[in-house]
Amino acid sequence: MTKSWHIDTLLPAAEKFYRQLEAHFKIEIYHPIPLLRYCQNTDDAKRLGRRMRNPRYANVLGKYHPPASGHPALVDAQGSFEIKNAAYVDLPLCIQNLQQHFNKSGQLIDTTFDHSDLVKATEGWSYQNIDARRIIFCEGIGIQKNPWFQNLPLTPAKGETLIIDAPGLELPKTLYHHKKWLLPYGSQEYRVGATYDEADLSPEPTAEGAQQLLDAVQDFLVEDTQLNIRQHLAGIRPSTRDARPLLGTHPTEPRLHLFNGLGSKGTSLAPEMARLLIEHIYSDLPLSPEIDLNRFDSTCD
Repeated sequence: MTKSWHIDTLLPAAEKFYRQLEAHFKIEIYHPIPLLRYCQNTDDAKRLGRRMRNPRYANVLGKYHPPASGHPALVDAQGSFEIKNAAYVDLPLCIQNLQQHFNKSGQLIDTTFDHSDLVKATEGWSYQNIDARRIIFCEGIGIQKNPWFQNLPLTPAKGETLIIDAPGLELPKTLYHHKKWLLPYGSQEYRVGATYDEADLSPEPTAEGAQQLLDAVQDFLVEDTQLNIRQHLAGIRPSTRDARPLLGTHPTEPRLHLFNGLGSKGTSLAPEMARLLIEHIYSDLPLSPEIDLNRFDSTCD
C-alpha cells in the first residue's frame, strides 16, 4: 500500500502519450477505470487509515467502503478503498497499430537480432546491410545475451495472466484487486492477473500458474462459479534488483545505449523514460542516478 515511484509525474506523461497515439491512429487504447483495492486483514485496514491521513496520498486514495458494502458476489471481509486515476492500456491494439505504421514506412524489420552481426564502424555501427550512428537496445530479458550489457543485474520474473469466461457473473466495469486483479471486459469475460515467479523463466504458460489464478478468483467470489479459460498468456518481466529502470550509455562505447528494466510497470514508465533517454543521448542531459545504468557496480562488457 505504497505510492508508486514518481507516479505523479509518470501518469500524466503516459496519458498524454497514449492520447496522442489514439488521435494519430484513430483508435482507443487508454481506458480510465475505477479501481477497488480490497483489504486482506486488519493490518491492511490500519495501514489504509494511516495513508488516508497522509496528505501525500490525497490524490491517490479515494473513498473507503466498509466490509460487505460492495458487490454482493464478492468476498469483502475487511472493506475496500478506491484508488484514483487508474487506467489500463490496450497494448495489443497499440502494438498492432505501431507495427503497421512502421511496416508501411519501411522502418521495421521483423526478424531475430543477432548480436554477432553488429560491428563497429567509423561513424557508428553496422548491422548486416544497415549503418547506424547509434544503437538503442530495447531487449527486455534479451539483455542476458547482449555482449555489451549482459553483466548488468537484471532480475527477471515470470508473470502469467488469463482471459476467462465466468457464466452468470456480471460485475461493473471496475478493476478489482483482491490478492490478484480482476478486470471485466464485458459479456461475462474477464482478465485475471498476475503470477510472479523468479524461478521458472520459461516463456510458456504453466498449469500451476493457471490454477493459482483460478483459485484466486474463486477465493474472491462468494459462490463457486464456473470459470472457463479462453486464453492463457505468459511473459518475463525485465525487473531490476532496486525496482528502477535501467537506462543509459555504455561506459566505453558512447554510441551504444540501453532502455530496459521497466519491470511490471512498463505502460506507465515507458513514455517518460523514453523521453529522458532521448534527451540524454541527443541533448547530453544527465540521467538521474536512480535510473542510470552506471549506478550498479557491475560493469558492462
